Amino acid sequence: MDTLTPAALIHFYDTRSHEIVCGVRAFDARSTKHPRQVTCQACVALLGERPSLAAAARSEPTAGAAP
Repeated sequence: MDTLTPAALIHFYDTRSHEIVCGVRAFDARSTKHPRQVTCQACVALLGERPSLAAAARSEPTAGAAP
């Protein structure tokens, strides 16, 4: 049986530039600040090219961690 709803892409949202890194500007675009959840291949490629974004996203402090 085919799925009734198509899988939506999840884009990477850059909190520094306040935009989705691949440049999509759709009202219903889904995004996340966590690179492991990104399914947009353009965003994944851009994350790979800009290691500072991926490193910053990976080094987010965890809740309860001492500063």
